[in-house]
Amino acid sequence: MQRNLFYIVFLTIFLTLGNTKTYSQDNKNKSASFPAKNQETTPQETTIAEPELTKVKISDSLKKPLLESKIKRKAVDYEKFDQKKKLITLYNQAEVYYQDIELKSGIIVIDYQKNEIYAGRIKDSTGTWTQRPVFKQGNNVVEPDSIRFNYKTKKALVLNSRTEQGEFRVKAERTKRENDSVYFMKGARFTTSKDIDDPEYYFYTNKVKFVPGKKVVVGVTHMVIADVPTPLALPFAFFPMSEKSRSGLIIPSYNDSNTRGFSLQNGGYYFALSDSYDLAVLGDYYTNGSYALRFESTYAKKYQFLGNVNVRFENLITSERGYPDYSRTNIYNIQWSHSKDAKSNPNSRFSASVNLGTSKYYRQSINQVNVGGPLINTLSSSISYSKTFNSVPQVNMSLAATHSQNTNTEVINMTLPTLQVSVDRIFPFAPKDGIKKGFFKNINLQYNVRGENRIETTDSLFSSQRCSVMPKSASSTAFR
Repeated sequence: MQRNLFYIVFLTIFLTLGNTKTYSQDNKNKSASFPAKNQETTPQETTIAEPELTKVKISDSLKKPLLESKIKRKAVDYEKFDQKKKLITLYNQAEVYYQDIELKSGIIVIDYQKNEIYAGRIKDSTGTWTQRPVFKQGNNVVEPDSIRFNYKTKKALVLNSRTEQGEFRVKAERTKRENDSVYFMKGARFTTSKDIDDPEYYFYTNKVKFVPGKKVVVGVTHMVIADVPTPLALPFAFFPMSEKSRSGLIIPSYNDSNTRGFSLQNGGYYFALSDSYDLAVLGDYYTNGSYALRFESTYAKKYQFLGNVNVRFENLITSERGYPDYSRTNIYNIQWSHSKDAKSNPNSRFSASVNLGTSKYYRQSINQVNVGGPLINTLSSSISYSKTFNSVPQVNMSLAATHSQNTNTEVINMTLPTLQVSVDRIFPFAPKDGIKKGFFKNINLQYNVRGENRIETTDSLFSSQRCSVMPKSASSTAFR
């Protein structure tokens, strides 16, 4: 009985300890589970799972620096830091530089929590508002009364902005900047007057979409003269503001003629070939079959030369085929102007001014460009070239061609060409240095030569393919 009691007590204690759960502090080095020594006799396993670590993903915005470049700043009076509000205040002649942005103003407040910069005016000792903000980014300069700019989104809100785009000066009561290339304005005025605050005249509109260097699109626009609104208004308007030339169509103008019917004039295409030269091809068309072509080109090279060429041709038909007054006439006109910059080569000069063509061109042409042409009675041209040879002795040479044409008598006088050469005075018996004394040492020689080829003809013979011209030549040589 005692033995049985001992086994009963022992079994009771063993079963009680086997079902007891144990709690302890976490240990970093403990294993994920604690298996029992004898799984066969243990009724269940006690497992303590390791606590999971919270995984925090670093966003891309935190990996990148808050500012893409450093903000440089300075002010005359003071710089105030407010760590609680995260503000930096610059007062009196404040300046901020960030990337390609320059901002100068009386007061500038940088909110580096909102990524914003505020700039405005300050009052001087007399109470006058001074130091208007000047905001510059690239080639665009804006002078408002105040500006709030976000240097992360590039958006801005501007009050009373003033800016220049080409020949236009723009002032707007409120300007909202969406990005680097689009502005929306409210209460804007456009003028070419020098005084934007008090212009003699301007165009006023309430809605504007402005793309710097490209275009301006406006809503209802009124013209104001001396601050008095006029009845002149447009429902909308488009102003191209490109600094570079662009190729494009040239819209023709409509005209009516009693002799050649309806017409479209001065229509064509403009070719912006390069920054140095361009080309415009224009044409006219009349309902009776007449037509005209014009080629206009301007060329220039800085510190070298400047010029333009105009070639005009018209095929004019009068009346209709089969009628006794029917006629067909071809007329033309060539204009060339060229000038050379004296700085390019001081020892060489070239210039041209040519106006050559049919004597009846300005009288018969009905193009609107040639309205004042019938008053021209003389066509003249001149082309000249001169060069100085810096030798010993110095030699000067000039070559010229002239043309004179009377549109009434149709007589043409030309010189093709005129050559003139001169050599400086030579003292063959004088010493190279020292005073020339005596008759023999003062003997000198100077040489000049001039030659001309003159032509006199008429307009009909000059324009004909079988031109028969009797030239007249003259030459002279002189020794001194």
